[in-house]
Amino acid sequence: MNIIRNAEVNGRLVDIAFDDKIRQISFKTIEGEFETVYDLEGKFLIPGGIDPHVHFNQPGFTDREDFSTGSASAIAGGVTTVIDMPCTSLPPIISVENYENKYSVIKNTSYVDFAFWGGITGDGYDKKTVERLWEHGVVGFKLYTISGMDTYKATSYGLLRQIFADFTESDKLFAFHAEDAQIIAKSLDKFTGEQLAKWENYVPSRPSEAEITAVNKIIESMQSNKVHFVHISTEDAAKLIFDAKGNGKNVSLETCPHYLQFTKEDYEQLLGRLKTAPSVKGEADKNFLRENLSEIDFIATDHAGCIWETEKDLSDFSKVYCGIPGVQTFLSFVIDEFYLRGKISYDELVRLTSRGAAKRYGLYPRKGALEIGADADFAIFDLKKCHTLRKEDLLCKGKYSPFEGREFGCSLVQTFLRGRLIYDGSLLQDRVHGELLKREN
Repeated sequence: MNIIRNAEVNGRLVDIAFDDKIRQISFKTIEGEFETVYDLEGKFLIPGGIDPHVHFNQPGFTDREDFSTGSASAIAGGVTTVIDMPCTSLPPIISVENYENKYSVIKNTSYVDFAFWGGITGDGYDKKTVERLWEHGVVGFKLYTISGMDTYKATSYGLLRQIFADFTESDKLFAFHAEDAQIIAKSLDKFTGEQLAKWENYVPSRPSEAEITAVNKIIESMQSNKVHFVHISTEDAAKLIFDAKGNGKNVSLETCPHYLQFTKEDYEQLLGRLKTAPSVKGEADKNFLRENLSEIDFIATDHAGCIWETEKDLSDFSKVYCGIPGVQTFLSFVIDEFYLRGKISYDELVRLTSRGAAKRYGLYPRKGALEIGADADFAIFDLKKCHTLRKEDLLCKGKYSPFEGREFGCSLVQTFLRGRLIYDGSLLQDRVHGELLKREN
């Protein structure tokens, strides 16, 4: 048994006794003999972060990222659990066979615990396959209403309605990249190739109406289904989801740090470092999302890095890869931008960075909780020590970030995964202990 002493939790100092699980929490001194004592001297502790939307690309596009580098970046940011998307693996996770193949490749390579999304594509839907993947413990099924991936076709609204009908009143969760393909196709037709090569035309070519329309059509198609919307970027789409939730629909949404911090005006300076899909939008959209964090279920990063020199640092903006590596900056951003500035409480911080995702995806209370019996996953920050993000400090393969050069008002000190210290100012290279998680409820 080990113990953490004098950790600041919600404004109070606590002791936490633990092995792989949390065994005791007290605002008074916990007496006893302990193998290792970690005296935090008032440093700030939260449950290890959960990033429920990452693309670690293995097997498949591992020139961009793999589980070793992606999970190392997570640990260096205080994230102890990730949920990997099915679409950027080869083959994609649309069958039990592909699921098992992926696990056989990545087991014993991850610094963090991990779960898998299953997937449904426009040319590969089979009800029994979906049921089998669900039995294997995936947290849900990812669908695209628009896709630029040859290996992961978009789902038509007609097929979507069939899927909803097949699983009405089911506990299965369906998550959507919601942008309307027809609207985007019509928008692209308005520009020449030379015009699309300019950063100024990226947002107009992929307008807000695409997200709003897709979200609306998905909600209208729902029966008694469970639906989640990933990386929501616009005010009006968020309002549609809030209204649906208020009307009794089983819906949830996430947004990402880049939508909470940047707007389309930032492309002029950041260029490819900021390009992702959906794009960041206007000031009003950003402000609405920031002002309504209490209604947003959780924050995710959509971590999707690539190689800077060949896929981001290009003069033709239309050829720039859509993706931002965000798992390492996730917690520092939310703590600095919202908690330290008094915009969210400790409880809201935990909900947005771990508990909300754990509850939605069947991992709670094992994950996302400071409770007896929960996994001893801790992220410990020094709130009196700032740090400035340098690209060379990123442990992922893509050495770029729209947050490069930003000073955060906190610094990660230690990360514990199931009671093991795996980050202590630097990554402890011999601590690859990540395990596969399966949905528990």
